[in-house]
Amino acid sequence: MAGTPKASSSTSVVLITPEDHEGARHRYWEPIKRCWPGFHIPAEAFVLTWEGAIASTLPEAGAALIVASKEVSDASLFRLLDRLSQAHLPAVVVGEEHAARFEDASEETVIVVPADTDPIVVSSMLCALLERQPKIQQLESDVRVARRFQGGLRGEIDKIHEELQLAASVQREFLPLEIPTVDNVDVRVLFRPCGYVSGDIYDVQRIDEHKLGFFVADAVGHGVPAALMTMVLCRCLTTRITENDRQRALEPCEVLRTMNRELIRRHGDTPRFATAVYGIIDGQTLEVRMAGAGHPHPLRVRGNEAKPVRTEGGLLGIFPEDTFEEVSFTLDPDELLVLYSDGFETAFPSPTADAYGRRVPNRDYIRRFMSAGQAWSDEGMDAAIELLAREIDNGSGSLHQVDDLTALFVGPTAGVASATRPVLGAHLGEI
Repeated sequence: MAGTPKASSSTSVVLITPEDHEGARHRYWEPIKRCWPGFHIPAEAFVLTWEGAIASTLPEAGAALIVASKEVSDASLFRLLDRLSQAHLPAVVVGEEHAARFEDASEETVIVVPADTDPIVVSSMLCALLERQPKIQQLESDVRVARRFQGGLRGEIDKIHEELQLAASVQREFLPLEIPTVDNVDVRVLFRPCGYVSGDIYDVQRIDEHKLGFFVADAVGHGVPAALMTMVLCRCLTTRITENDRQRALEPCEVLRTMNRELIRRHGDTPRFATAVYGIIDGQTLEVRMAGAGHPHPLRVRGNEAKPVRTEGGLLGIFPEDTFEEVSFTLDPDELLVLYSDGFETAFPSPTADAYGRRVPNRDYIRRFMSAGQAWSDEGMDAAIELLAREIDNGSGSLHQVDDLTALFVGPTAGVASATRPVLGAHLGEI
């Protein structure tokens, strides 16, 4: 036959009473112990006076039985409650003295019963508290472990936060510190990463005295991998080569072809893809030559009209012998050229859209570009960028931007642009 289990700390009771030990044990504890449920291990009892319970550390136990005393001050009462709280010890209080204050101060950790409560009831209450206490102690142990892990996790999160901030700072170093200028051409950029770092990148370079080269690219993916890809794109952006001791500016199709081959050479066993568009504008003639690689078609915006410039070409980083078709046109004095990343397709969701709806592409961004074009015509390039930024900030879900946003505006300077006003109506073009 199995021996009788021994009582442990979880089956022990602390009896806190104003009387001496032997009298309290005989008067309060023995009747309760005699009524103890037969299926449960009889509990041991440690007897302490109120003063002893307050002044010393409570013994390890599963519950407390407290005999209320009207002689005990409020200060002693709250000190005892604090001791019980520190020990995570539930209690049954016998007697009406201080009953209301016990219940108010201890929430659900103390049960108060009248002094004439049947010992069977009190023993059942104590037995139930002792039965649940091992689970409570296990939960407390789990919480302590979780808090230790939480402290370590917080440190790791802070470390990641610092590293991402550093990555964002490094990425910004790859962006132009200043937008170069040539006569008769004005360029502005709006750059809005959706996180610390961006999968978009842009560059504006002075090709010669009269020409500017402009570039926008979007690495496939999001977060740090896409941001690292943008740095590779910047390293692979070659706009001039040396031939016979003389420098020659590469045509847009050559720039993308060179970039494509270099990306494939560099990517190793993990291919990465990107879309891009590169163009050159001549400030004397406003002639634009551009080539694209899977990127959204740039727009020629004039008032309430937006026409796409179809730059055909596959993604960068797939086929080493891929070619990129070049297009050319002359920018009219009242036209604004807009290059943008595909994040704008989800930048202006419906105000009633759910989480899925905010990620569904739409064409509302074209109207926003036309509004920016109107602002450029009326007030200049800075006004156009500021208007577009406000449109983004005021849009639904702007605090949780779905994708990176980059828009590069190229247009004639104020002295070149004509005073032609836009016609009524809107033409979105076949995009």
